Amino acid sequence: MRVRTILGAAVAATGLAVAGGAVAGASPLRAADLQVDPGPYLVGDTAYFSAGSADCAIHSDGSVGCDMPPGVAHWYDILPVTDLAIDIPFLPAHPEWIQHGRPGSPSLPSDANGYNSTISYAGASCNGGGRGAISCTSRGHSFSFGWSGTQVS
Repeated sequence: MRVRTILGAAVAATGLAVAGGAVAGASPLRAADLQVDPGPYLVGDTAYFSAGSADCAIHSDGSVGCDMPPGVAHWYDILPVTDLAIDIPFLPAHPEWIQHGRPGSPSLPSDANGYNSTISYAGASCNGGGRGAISCTSRGHSFSFGWSGTQVS
């Protein structure tokens, strides 16, 4: 009886491993694969867009900033903030307490899994992820926020 149980478990585990390998072997569409043209997002020389609950802007000088609803982001996990920006090369991403984006800006398109696309303009790049996350990089710094917390560098 024990041998049959062990053998049955081994067969089931092998079947799961093979089926899981086939699923894992499929290459899902990632946000980086969904690169969008910044042209339709430009108002003057600034690209305005939204991703999840954030309204963001990338300026022609490469500075980037995003506004988010209260309670979403905490700078260094302490100070609640409603915006993050990268605009000074020698400073990490930081809050400025000003509006960066434009409410009602076009959203970045999403794939079937809810991952938003990536927009790159003037040396800055932002992309959305699942569960309302967004991350931006520019001038050697980055920020991201969403359900998994807030990170800045």
